[in-house]
Formats: sequence, C-alpha cells, structure tokens
Amino acid sequence: MKKITIAICLAVFCTLGIIAASAAQTAENLDCTGLEHFRVAFYELTPQKDVVGASRKYELAEKAFLDAIRQAPDWIEPYLHLGRTYFVQKKYQAAAELYRQALKMAPERREIYLQLASSLEMDQNYQQAIEVLVKLRYEEANQKSVGLLDEFIHRLEKQAAEK
Repeated sequence: MKKITIAICLAVFCTLGIIAASAAQTAENLDCTGLEHFRVAFYELTPQKDVVGASRKYELAEKAFLDAIRQAPDWIEPYLHLGRTYFVQKKYQAAAELYRQALKMAPERREIYLQLASSLEMDQNYQQAIEVLVKLRYEEANQKSVGLLDEFIHRLEKQAAEK
C-alpha cells in the first residue's frame, strides 16, 4: 500500500511539473507556436477553403502571439506576426495598430512602414498611408526605392481623390 501511495504521489508531482513547465513557455516558443498555427491556416486550410478550420488556427495563432507579447513586450517579432495574422483576416485597423507599435520599437525597419501603409490603404485610410510613405521616402537613399515609393504614393493619392 505504501508503494502505491508513493507511486501516486510521484505521478501527481510529475504531472504538476509538466503542467508548470508547459505553462511557462518562453516568448520565443509562443511565437513559434503562433507561426505554425498561422502557416497551417494560411498555406493549408485557406487554399482548401476550410474557413472554419482556418479561423480556428488564426485564433490559436493570435492567442500565442498575444501571450508572447505579454511575456516579452519589447520583442518586436510577435507584433509583426500578429499584425500579419490580422491583415490576412482583413482586420486592417488592428493590423495597423500593431504596425504602429512595432514602428515605435524599430523605426529603422523600413518594411514596417510598408506594412503599416498597406494596412491603412486596405482600411481606406489613404491620407494616413500617404503620410507614412512620405516619411519613409525622405529617409530612403536608394533612387529605385524612391521611385517605387513615389508610385505607391501617387496611387494612394488617386484612390483618395476617388473616395
């Protein structure tokens, strides 16, 4: 009887240890988990037209990214990944807000300006998108990139005028 009691106690302690270890996932692990859910939703379920399955995977990705942000609020990657998750779900305002936060954290990362501008464009906030791109344009030294930004800005100006 004593051996059974000891075995049960060991089993309970081991189970509690496993639960505690899984609850204490690192922000990096959470971000990786979110990326895997996103990958399945975007690259597998969405092309198969499995809207319900994709939606569930996006929800799991969102939860993982939010948990990663809570654990490491100064780490930019989960913000960008969650922004992309929102963007592909057409939650453009939520995506734009995350890209704004990311831009405050890393203003030197030019791709964030483009992601923010794209989110604002899709939400039909053309003037705000133009302002983001103009700021990026004046910081850009590469003439080819300046030309592409000018084209993007011109397209947004036309869309704003038609609105």
